[in-house]
Amino acid sequence: MTALWFVVGVLATYRVARMIALEDGPFDIFSTLRERVSQKTWVGRGLHCVLCISVWLAFLSALLLPLTSWKEYILISLALSGGVVVVHKVVA
Repeated sequence: MTALWFVVGVLATYRVARMIALEDGPFDIFSTLRERVSQKTWVGRGLHCVLCISVWLAFLSALLLPLTSWKEYILISLALSGGVVVVHKVVA
């Protein structure tokens, strides 16, 4: 895996996490999803947090990268999520 793929993975994960947590989305799909899931559950609270969503999305994003072992998959997933945290703090 190259640094370029890592940066692309971080930016893509950040974009999708931000869309789900903060934007309405096409046809208000994300705002409807957030409204339907109660904030009394950890899933509902997590849907309003870019950083929380980035953890789950990073595991999905890592599946798209050319990784060789499960150890590398776990480390890259956590690194992608960490990259999202850095991007989010810089943008905010």
